[in-house]
Amino acid sequence: MSSSKKNEEVNSKIHKKLSPPKLNRVQHIGIKVHNLDLAVEFYRDIMGMKISDRYEPGDNPHNPWGICFLRSGNLHHEISLIGYAKENNLKPNRIGIREPGVGLHHFAFEVDSKKEFESWISHLKENKIEFTSGPLVHSPTHPEGDGTLGENRALYFYDPSGNGIEIFCDMARINEEDNSIEEKWFRDRLQKDGYSRNSCNPSRPWVPGRSSMEGAIEKFGEK
Repeated sequence: MSSSKKNEEVNSKIHKKLSPPKLNRVQHIGIKVHNLDLAVEFYRDIMGMKISDRYEPGDNPHNPWGICFLRSGNLHHEISLIGYAKENNLKPNRIGIREPGVGLHHFAFEVDSKKEFESWISHLKENKIEFTSGPLVHSPTHPEGDGTLGENRALYFYDPSGNGIEIFCDMARINEEDNSIEEKWFRDRLQKDGYSRNSCNPSRPWVPGRSSMEGAIEKFGEK
């Protein structure tokens, strides 16, 4: 066997060995909060989540923190609120989603439709929750688009500890074969939003070596 053939077989074995097993989805997030009581109140009363379990700092012999596990469906938790003893005197994060920093930028709650999305806008306003961005449509081509990506309607705000939260609907569906936005999904969504099915086209699929925001500054301006 030639050396080149041997190298091909070795590379093939290495590639197979390094390929990760399948993941189903991102299912839950753990968030450090400055005040566990305030955080639980916000996610229960404003966001409508249910408590599955809770314990206080010092209750668990293995860890110093307390946790409240919350759910929006029937799985045990989608959010774990992690709080520390009050003597730590922790303060809310004031960096914000637009400032440079390291760590969590935001996480998102999905709703079923534009109608449900608009209900959340009203609900949050009634509860005096200040929006940091939105409501908007993340799209470079949609008639209401802001020039960014994903095609989803979105709005952003903070929890009491300064963690960024997004409410969204209508995330783009992707064709696995060529990384493009599914044509039928895109046309159906335009029609649901009250526009002609042919009023615009999906953005180009991303390919290595090209920025997905190519030409955006020229078209939409800097922010």
